[in-house]
Amino acid sequence: MSTLSDGLRQSDRVSLRMPVEVAWATAQGATFSQTVETLLVSRNGGVLRFTEKLETGQELHLRRHLEADQWKHTRARVVAEIDQDANGFLYAIHILEARCDFWDIEFPSLHKAEEALARLLMECSFCQRREVVYLNEMQLKSFEVRRCVARHCRHCESPSIWIESLSEGAGLEGDGTRSTEERVVPRRNRTRVRARVLACIRRRGFAEEVVVCEDLSKGGISFRSRNQYPEGTRVEVAVPFTPGTGAIFVPIRIVFSQAIPTAGLHRHGAAYIKPPIDH
Repeated sequence: MSTLSDGLRQSDRVSLRMPVEVAWATAQGATFSQTVETLLVSRNGGVLRFTEKLETGQELHLRRHLEADQWKHTRARVVAEIDQDANGFLYAIHILEARCDFWDIEFPSLHKAEEALARLLMECSFCQRREVVYLNEMQLKSFEVRRCVARHCRHCESPSIWIESLSEGAGLEGDGTRSTEERVVPRRNRTRVRARVLACIRRRGFAEEVVVCEDLSKGGISFRSRNQYPEGTRVEVAVPFTPGTGAIFVPIRIVFSQAIPTAGLHRHGAAYIKPPIDH
């Protein structure tokens, strides 16, 4: 699969279904308009599925319905066709208007990710503002028990309860994209937190698998799986994972695989892979 644009790699990529109206004009003067659905969104881009074939570099006009007669608009450009399936063509797009916040999602700086035990797309229960949240040990334990965390909302300017944010669309399969030029996060002493939360493993060419984590650290996870992933295999993981929510998949590499014959399962250890951060 083609490398995604720099814009798509400047933040976490959220697996999120969201309807978007797209209009464009070809060099020959033909105009098109259709409602598409996102597969991935990031701070400055996304992956959209079209039924029409597009050219690399094609400029697009995107708009999202907010409420009543309010719409949010932005301009974008097709970066590359990254895949196609029975339902259409998958294109990586780059948003041309910097800091337009088209998705209404706050993305933290990637350098903060090294301190995260887990990632979730969450929303404030008061204002519904969505944000990619990096969970620490206390927040992860709270989420494991209560399915929510208490944190400060900068939009409300007050403490609030945050819950997982649901996709606006339904039931589309992920495209399995992953960034290239990856490198493993350097190993160092890391505190491992025991937490029985669900994770989703995504591997290109295979069905997604929901697994149970045994423990997590800032450098990786340990999980049990029905499938065996050979050592060195690169996959993507979303943890914690709840079906139907906006999952955040990040790349990991399997560092060990051990069969558990009595349970018919395999125990795996995996290290997060750190993509280069564009400045």
